[in-house]
Amino acid sequence: MGSGSYIFCEWDACKRTFPEFKQKLVNMENMMIAKCNAEWAPKGCGFLTPAAGEYGRTSILPGLFDPNPLAYGGAQFGGAQVAGFLLPPRYWRQYFNTLGNQVLIQGGHPGETLPEDWKVGWIGLAFPNKQMNITEIRWQIGDHKYGRQNIEELKAYNKPAIIFEEPMLIDEEQAFHLYGYVDEAGVYQRIVMLGAAYFKIIDKALTAPGAAL
Repeated sequence: MGSGSYIFCEWDACKRTFPEFKQKLVNMENMMIAKCNAEWAPKGCGFLTPAAGEYGRTSILPGLFDPNPLAYGGAQFGGAQVAGFLLPPRYWRQYFNTLGNQVLIQGGHPGETLPEDWKVGWIGLAFPNKQMNITEIRWQIGDHKYGRQNIEELKAYNKPAIIFEEPMLIDEEQAFHLYGYVDEAGVYQRIVMLGAAYFKIIDKALTAPGAAL
């Protein structure tokens, strides 16, 4: 179902019933490789196993971001606990202790930015859990603000996902905020960012799984 700038779909049937999804991934990768080649020259893309003189690509890692700061105090996914707040999770499932409009995910470095030497190609969001407690979202990348989107339709889906019609770039050291309206306090919600992360230096992607970056 097209809706302007995004598409609602069942995540587990996305590739089968939405053949354009593959093309979205191709478009995202072409855009990201062109940008990384230009800005990280003379390095070329080594994908999952980059050799010397190459940059790499992996999935979008939670450790690049912060979970809901009202519950976790601004600590990164997989980071150290902030006094008076919950221990931040090492995965996309997070706790929301407050009803209403709030930050769902934000950049994990000072100024809510992406860390240096990382770039993210973002193509959507998946909500792979039975409950759906987010009714509206909006986001901001750098100084570019995107309007509110009501996503209550996703409550009718078993494994809902939102796929953007065009991929979005979150650049290194660029601020990112995903806001949402949480319709119930005291709930858990898994919000998974879809796309790929590109790293300039492989050692920065060789840290312990689940750790902050």
